[in-house]
Amino acid sequence: MTEVAFLSGVTRPELLAGLHASLCAQDVDWKWCAQLDGDAIGWEPGEADRDGWLGDPRVELERNPKPLGSGTSRNLALIRSKGTPYVLCVDDDDLLYPGGIDTLLKTVKEQRKCLGAWGRTDVMRDATEPPDAATAEVFKSWPETGLIPPGTIGAQFQETGRFAVHVGAVLWRRTHLVAVGGYGALPRSIDTHPFISAESLFPVYYEDVPVYRYLIHPGQMTQTAYYQEIKSRVQGHTFERAALMRQLLELREE
Repeated sequence: MTEVAFLSGVTRPELLAGLHASLCAQDVDWKWCAQLDGDAIGWEPGEADRDGWLGDPRVELERNPKPLGSGTSRNLALIRSKGTPYVLCVDDDDLLYPGGIDTLLKTVKEQRKCLGAWGRTDVMRDATEPPDAATAEVFKSWPETGLIPPGTIGAQFQETGRFAVHVGAVLWRRTHLVAVGGYGALPRSIDTHPFISAESLFPVYYEDVPVYRYLIHPGQMTQTAYYQEIKSRVQGHTFERAALMRQLLELREE
């Protein structure tokens, strides 16, 4: 049985060959559920694509019937991953470090009460440069390897406004991601939303290993004015949802 499904909502299909190469550097049994959205729906692969990454039987590529947005595209990929116990979502413009997923997989198998395991994310400014974890600029991490009790990350986020996790570097138990509703139908933070909900109820484990390479570039949605304007409202909804989940479960247990 395939152990890990990589999920991608795709709007930049021209980058998929590079992402596929980084998936091939992982020492786990995987498949890739890629979901074309936006302008990518009309994209047609070239000969190099057909002879290269599209020829890999582990790649499962689908097109949305119309632009549906990032959250819906990820959820469609998540639905297609049924039967795979662990999932990780990687954006089409990002890459994974070689071998990082293997460490997370071993950890999450050992830490059976955890929603998943996550590792370090580094900044990447040029996707063509080979990764150097020793000198890379760290984007998101945790102070030390170990178990993080339920609610710790969400409480820190709500108190300080700093979200310590880059959720792309989280290897989820698929059961837990599905149970909290999958990815949010929101204009931003669609992966933060389910993570905070699940983390309010279950521990998560941090491994201080480089896992994810996050590309910084001018075309990112995170750089738009609207993305920043909507921030407080989306965060408030995320915190409200997590609090209500805890409250309702406590009521049930009374």
